[in-house]
Amino acid sequence: MGLFSSSKPGAASRPPAVAPSGPPGAFLVELLIYNGAPFKDHWAYWIRSHRSPDRGALIHAAGDVMNGFSFEIKRSYDFRLTGKPPTKRVPLQWVDEKFVIEKVMFNSDKYKVDQTPVCDFEVSAHKVKVPEKTLRAVDDKVLLPKCFY
Repeated sequence: MGLFSSSKPGAASRPPAVAPSGPPGAFLVELLIYNGAPFKDHWAYWIRSHRSPDRGALIHAAGDVMNGFSFEIKRSYDFRLTGKPPTKRVPLQWVDEKFVIEKVMFNSDKYKVDQTPVCDFEVSAHKVKVPEKTLRAVDDKVLLPKCFY
């Protein structure tokens, strides 16, 4: 089962129901989806700032299938300045402020690209392995020569 998948094949997937406001001090985690046509869409986690929903920390796997990927965090990333808003934003969960060190995560409101987790939430996200260098799709089937079967 994948993210938002249903137990019924072909059934429409639905994102989780997330309250529009969370507990005091909590941070909203969103899934950002960028249209990757003609290839697969690019997904990233987004922890938005309390001051602006368009400014925050973007956590994703940077790279490509030819060269491989690496864990990357864009701190104090601002969609209004980059001109690259996501195609879709899906609210996932409110995260308690004790798992986020706001000043460091948002780099004191200065843009920075980083690979080092600085709080418990980022450490948790960093545990997910980034894709390896490959030109094979996840659902590709390997065909063995007849001598193997």
